[in-house]
Amino acid sequence: MNLKKSVGIFLFLAIFSSCNLIYNTPKEEQLVVCNSNCYYVNLRGAVIDKVTNKGINTIPVTLNWKRPACLFCVDNMINKIVSDNSGNFIFANSIDTSYFANGYQLYITIPVNNDYIVFPWENYFVIHGVTDSNINNLKYELYPRTQLTIQIEKQQSESFFDTFVVEHFFRPDFQYLDRLISRTNNQYNYPVNDTYIVETSADIKTYIRWTKTMNSVKTVGLDSIVCQKGKDNVYKIKY
Repeated sequence: MNLKKSVGIFLFLAIFSSCNLIYNTPKEEQLVVCNSNCYYVNLRGAVIDKVTNKGINTIPVTLNWKRPACLFCVDNMINKIVSDNSGNFIFANSIDTSYFANGYQLYITIPVNNDYIVFPWENYFVIHGVTDSNINNLKYELYPRTQLTIQIEKQQSESFFDTFVVEHFFRPDFQYLDRLISRTNNQYNYPVNDTYIVETSADIKTYIRWTKTMNSVKTVGLDSIVCQKGKDNVYKIKY
């Protein structure tokens, strides 16, 4: 075994061991039972299909203690349930509040779902303390996932622009940046014929916005399309 490889293995083992020693990490995920500093919590939430506004049942939801700063630490599971027929879930558990003082936080997590785009984007909520305002309002908003093909076609005669930006969104607080093309090295670049595929929600409006900047003057285009699952959803930008 060469020296570089040996050093790498030694460093990995040292970091892993130190993490275990510092954070008292269990060797495998285990169900945590409160024995001291116990506080009874009711964590309430729902898993909602935002297109139909109906609850989604049998979605697994886990409640874990997790220390965000520890890369190798195993989560300490408190409970695992599934959403009911109305999409609701309730965690009624006693928790050891000293975990908060020791740098842990409560994570309420659902798994990645190939059929839906999930908000919050990371698939989890974080509870920082027993008075956290999120404790009874944990709403997972799911959108049926589909694909959209965007085609860009240049029709106007200008020979340059400063920037050209394409975005799409199906909820106003979250935009996807699809294309950002700008002047580089005194060259003027533009997508003459550009085609790409993005993910979006089915059965509601997807908005497509493109912004062209020339000499600090912005021209904005905005349109929408309702995409469907299993269909060839195509939108063409002509600029």
